[in-house]
Amino acid sequence: MKSIIITLFISLAGTLSTFAQCEENAVLSTSKTNLADPSGNPVGVKDEKTVLRFSKTVILLNIDGEDRAELKIVSQNCNWTVPYKEGKSVINAKLNESDYTLTIEGKDGKVNLHVVKNESDDSILTMMVDKFEKTN
Repeated sequence: MKSIIITLFISLAGTLSTFAQCEENAVLSTSKTNLADPSGNPVGVKDEKTVLRFSKTVILLNIDGEDRAELKIVSQNCNWTVPYKEGKSVINAKLNESDYTLTIEGKDGKVNLHVVKNESDDSILTMMVDKFEKTN
């Protein structure tokens, strides 16, 4: 009976930590942005250092050392089995009047960021993440 209770406690703690990741401040850094058309066909690559700083309510975007935008988080769903390494976050955010969906996915030790401007003919951005971690 004692081992069952311990197992349940460990499982609950692990489950809570995967959901808590949405509530944590984090920073994500990339060095290359792959551009695709709305159909997903590659159209180009930009060598640029992109840093996204996540809080509970906003995402701050910095490109090549210049603050570019503040996206307001509308909703988010996180499911990480290994925080910042294996799992997935889907974040719906707003910049001015435009809606965006950001998907961060970790698989096989690699983390990718996929950004789509909803209801738009604009490009789709995909980035291999260099660094993704919790911050204070």
